[in-house]
Amino acid sequence: MKKIFNYILALGMASGILTACVDDINVGNAFLEKAPGVDINVDTVFSKAEYTRNFLWSAYGQLYCTYTAGNMMNGAPIDVLSDSYHCYVSWGGPKQSYYPGGLTEDAQDTEDGNYQGKFSYSTKGGLDSDAGGRVSIYETVRKCWQLIENIDRVPDMSADEKSRLRGEAYTIMASRYYDAFRNFGGLCLVKKAYAVGEGFTEGRSTAFQTVEFIDSLIQCAINEPGFIWNIPNADIGQWSGRLTRASARALRAKVWMFAASPLFNSNEPYMRYEKRPTGFENEEHVWFGKEDPSLWQRCLQYCNDFFNDNAANGDYYQLIQPETQNEAGYRMAYRRAYRYRNNETRHEKIFDVHPTQYLSDEVVNGSVVNHWGWGWAGFALDCYRQGGAVPTNELMECFGMQDGRVFPYSDIYGPGKNPNGYDIFADRDPRLYETMLVPRHDVPAGFGWNGRNYSDTWVGGVMDKDSKFNNADDIASGYCKYKWLLDYYGDGQMNDEYIGVSYIRLAEMYLIRAEAKAETGDLRGALDDLHVVRSRVGLGRLEAMNPSLNLTSNKENLINEILRERNCEIGAECGDRLYDMVRRKRQDLFTKPLHEIRIYRLDAAGNRLTEGDQQWDPSTPWPKFEYEKPQIVNGARRWWDPGYWTNKWYLDPVSRIEIQKGYGLTQNPGW
Repeated sequence: MKKIFNYILALGMASGILTACVDDINVGNAFLEKAPGVDINVDTVFSKAEYTRNFLWSAYGQLYCTYTAGNMMNGAPIDVLSDSYHCYVSWGGPKQSYYPGGLTEDAQDTEDGNYQGKFSYSTKGGLDSDAGGRVSIYETVRKCWQLIENIDRVPDMSADEKSRLRGEAYTIMASRYYDAFRNFGGLCLVKKAYAVGEGFTEGRSTAFQTVEFIDSLIQCAINEPGFIWNIPNADIGQWSGRLTRASARALRAKVWMFAASPLFNSNEPYMRYEKRPTGFENEEHVWFGKEDPSLWQRCLQYCNDFFNDNAANGDYYQLIQPETQNEAGYRMAYRRAYRYRNNETRHEKIFDVHPTQYLSDEVVNGSVVNHWGWGWAGFALDCYRQGGAVPTNELMECFGMQDGRVFPYSDIYGPGKNPNGYDIFADRDPRLYETMLVPRHDVPAGFGWNGRNYSDTWVGGVMDKDSKFNNADDIASGYCKYKWLLDYYGDGQMNDEYIGVSYIRLAEMYLIRAEAKAETGDLRGALDDLHVVRSRVGLGRLEAMNPSLNLTSNKENLINEILRERNCEIGAECGDRLYDMVRRKRQDLFTKPLHEIRIYRLDAAGNRLTEGDQQWDPSTPWPKFEYEKPQIVNGARRWWDPGYWTNKWYLDPVSRIEIQKGYGLTQNPGW
């Protein structure tokens, strides 16, 4: 069974065929070079349907997933550059480059796979993408153009399938350009498969030309008559994750959400050039040249196109709903939505990417070989057991209360600040408990940690002292990551189902439309879309439960709440919190120091217990606490230093190696 979740198996079936088509790219000189000494060529790839399909599967293997080695900053996902997570491991890319302010133009181009930058314009070194490494977007672009231009030559493939594969190739290519667009701005736009020796000389396009080009690729995909709306239920077990017309429509809305945001769509560029060393530098590479409010209307139209097309196809994509109206039901509905792949009964994921799975142990020549690797379990090793991504107190406060109120405790941290003994972790948005471990004594059965139905993360608690954690970085912030990993140590939940990391799921489509509605003046319509997502986990209407925010009339407050809701719902899925901060130019969030939590158990007299074993006895009442939120000092970010921040940090530096090839590529301002 060629399940699309295991691209390496599919590639292995045609490894000899594909060798000539996945060689390193030199954008400036030869966009389609054949590797030296290889006789198999493009003619062979398109001589048989099976070879052609496998060629496209190899492009699928290069879709962006936050949780593969090549897209992690030497052990840390990009979420740790946002305000929600922090990297504590000393070798991580954030602590090496971003946090101390030492990111350089060559951070993306290391040859050993220990990537320091969050995204590469042109990396060709290190592991190949199908082994979890980092690869240039242009390798994927080349594969897609080769397929689009040559698929009609395949003799044993129907016209409908050719059309479908072209639609998939256009969508893959558009997604890879979008990945680069939100990191660099305007790009070099490759519009065909270049012949051997044919030079690329068009240089860098403007930011608006780039987004229009991405849009044109998506339109080409939508226009393909064989590009189906969804994977039929009969085929979903084999082909879950395969792209569809719904994927293209959803991607279109997400692209224009980013484009319409203030980073590029403003009366002034986010930063101007002080020097123009190549003479090709142009602010419109990173700016649209003006503010155009109609771009939000365009985003809204593409959202509506998606929902209308979905309705015309029987509302195939739907939010997964709780089976019971309680915490267990809400959490499981949310978990099935964000974590697991679509199947015959759940269809929330519209565009998902599949990290390499943990494979079971195998006996080889009498010895046990553990297929652990740098796929999904490798991510777990870094992010859970070694402190590669630890939740911040700011993330905890992002989640509101079960009744729909925002986090209400404004002055509760410090000695004597909690005289009433409020438990700030009680009665919260159920998604908080699916995202991070906090002190709980009433955890529903099957949702515990390490086999317990409670978690005691306070100073001196069992979790604080548990020997299964191999260093203090695991819970250095006072919190521990739970989303994706679940009870990693207790129930073996890492292996319970195949994972599908969302690039876009239906909940985000409602949130994109909510933001577009708010920006175009329909604040009540935006609140309706927000409530569709929030009601899945039992939350009350946002505007009703928070009247002081005036959300039916205060657009700025509503936009802030939409961004907060995006963090609660889709945080740590595709790096969206970081990119939300970037596209909204949230200097205030980048420069605000982040905090940990210290939770102190109180005795009967209200005194802190700070020494000895503070394990809770379940036969006794749940204790009361006091809280401190110390500022993070381990890996303190230079962005927090007064006067240090410059807007250059909104976009990454372009590879100096690529700039020096002389085909018109330029550096971003400030680098």
